[in-house]
Amino acid sequence: MRSDSDLDFSSPDLTGRFDNLDPWQAQIGLKQFGENLQAAASAVFPPVLPHSYNKIYVLMLSWEDEDSEHPISPDLTGLFKVFKNVYHFDVEHWRIPVVGCHVETNQKILDFVGLGNDSKDDLKIVFYAGQSKLIKNGSIAWIRSLDSRYPAVQWSGIQNALEQAFSDVLMLLDCPHSGSSNNDGVGNTELIAASNYSPTSNQDAHFTFTQDLELELRELSKLSTFSVGNLYHNIFCRMQSRTAEDQEFRPPIYLSLNQEHTYLPRSIRLAAHKRGSWDTPTLPSRLTSEDSFEVQPPTTSFSHGLGESDSSFQNSSAVLAGHAPRMAFAIRIGNGFNVEDLSSDLFLDWVRNMPGSEEVKIEAAFHSNAALLIVSVPICMSIYLPKDPAIVNLGPI
Repeated sequence: MRSDSDLDFSSPDLTGRFDNLDPWQAQIGLKQFGENLQAAASAVFPPVLPHSYNKIYVLMLSWEDEDSEHPISPDLTGLFKVFKNVYHFDVEHWRIPVVGCHVETNQKILDFVGLGNDSKDDLKIVFYAGQSKLIKNGSIAWIRSLDSRYPAVQWSGIQNALEQAFSDVLMLLDCPHSGSSNNDGVGNTELIAASNYSPTSNQDAHFTFTQDLELELRELSKLSTFSVGNLYHNIFCRMQSRTAEDQEFRPPIYLSLNQEHTYLPRSIRLAAHKRGSWDTPTLPSRLTSEDSFEVQPPTTSFSHGLGESDSSFQNSSAVLAGHAPRMAFAIRIGNGFNVEDLSSDLFLDWVRNMPGSEEVKIEAAFHSNAALLIVSVPICMSIYLPKDPAIVNLGPI
């Protein structure tokens, strides 16, 4: 699973440094690499869809006394309406108090986790829009303003509470974020944030992440069901399309805080709430015990290509068909594999039988003591590729 540090896309400084060659010696078998690709593809397009959630709760967080130089309220209103009126989720907007912010926010999170008796059949979504910074212990904290006089809400306590939830949890953070996955929780916990935190993080972007999230959720609501991988893929595409050629692209980050099975990742799936049929004239803003979140299986297979014929995947309208960015990886293939085998019938049959074969591209191949392949995959698959020291993330192309 890719961590947010893995998705920083910075190149390691190898100039003149040959004191640690262990990472260069790591190799992976072709069969194991194929299984990793299959796991990543199945996370976005599972052969059997997981159970539908009985309830989906949303907690939207912003500061009570928001920074006048960076107001978020107008953007939050639009996103709130999408969650409530388009998806018909159970939504609450709670404002973080300046006084006692850390204790009050942590208690609010604990209360939120406990909704519905913390059932594994529910989904909890936590959204935050505001500023962030690194504090003395090196962890991230939420702050009202970059002015150091204001108190902070430490992220570590919130992360621990959400990771230990029995329900699945999705975190959407409109702020620079930094952290790591503990992977010692109970349910499936995923996080998407506006960017990776760095000393040069731009916190004056007027919360474009919230606007992008609203747009993509509106578009994806047309699908019977979609994955968090699809959502991240589309936000990534929209943010990149808006970045001028002479500007540095700071991509949104994805972090899997907890997976039930590390090497068989699962992507949380969302769907607009339906009650009875599409012809229902009105839908409740709050859910009752009789309500459920119905999803339908995809009508076509993954191999048709992303967004071409699949009812469970949709590309962002911000990019033209076939022009979505991809993530490149360098893979050292061991077990006697030779790059000359790339043109053999055996290898071509292996590729054709791979899930999502039309979406996996071999960009280059080199042979040394082990075959080195440069492979690109869609953004939505890249975030679920199981970690292996022989697989190195090279960044988007």
